[in-house]
Amino acid sequence: MSYGLTFTNNSDVVTLDSEFSRLVVLEKGDWAGSAGIGIAFSKIITTDEPPLIFVRPDQSDYFADCLVQGVPGAWHAFRFTTFKGVHSSGKWFAAAFKSTPTDTYGLRLWKDSSELIFDSGTPCAQFTKSISNWTYWGYEQTQPGVYRLSWSAPSSIVGGDYMMINTIAMDMAGTISRQGSVQVYWDYAGDRVVIQATGVDLPTAQYITVVFAKPNS
Repeated sequence: MSYGLTFTNNSDVVTLDSEFSRLVVLEKGDWAGSAGIGIAFSKIITTDEPPLIFVRPDQSDYFADCLVQGVPGAWHAFRFTTFKGVHSSGKWFAAAFKSTPTDTYGLRLWKDSSELIFDSGTPCAQFTKSISNWTYWGYEQTQPGVYRLSWSAPSSIVGGDYMMINTIAMDMAGTISRQGSVQVYWDYAGDRVVIQATGVDLPTAQYITVVFAKPNS
């Protein structure tokens, strides 16, 4: 940039810049339940795009039918489906590239468009890794004409990362006629995530990216 403010860390990586927003934690909390999990935000999130939802389960868990609920400028909750009759619990946070004024003193940065992009009282998060190179494992038949395909990749999940569920909400296109629903299994025993898709005519190639992040302490 030609003017403004930039912070870099010891590795010469830009950590704060007056032209670009940080990934800001807007809400966080815990969940506990089974089957359908619904979590309401404590206040409306006013971003145009749905906030990014990151989850980290306490035990091996299953995430399907993920959905951020609301409309542009008024997102109020998110939900997902897990194993029926099996306890599910964990931690989550919602984030966006938009800051809000919180502290009464400290540091704030605005873009040239007067958009607030940093407030020193607002916690930030950082992306840590992504998985997009999947290995096909095979399939199982769930009902006549319907199959569940599975993929995985070597990527450890024990380092404290949270998984973004927004991409899991997207359907997978079929080869000819239909779409397939996407699910992810968080497997602590195998130290991996397994992505699955259930449908009628799904391809064996998988291109959905699963993204991970951590809130900054």
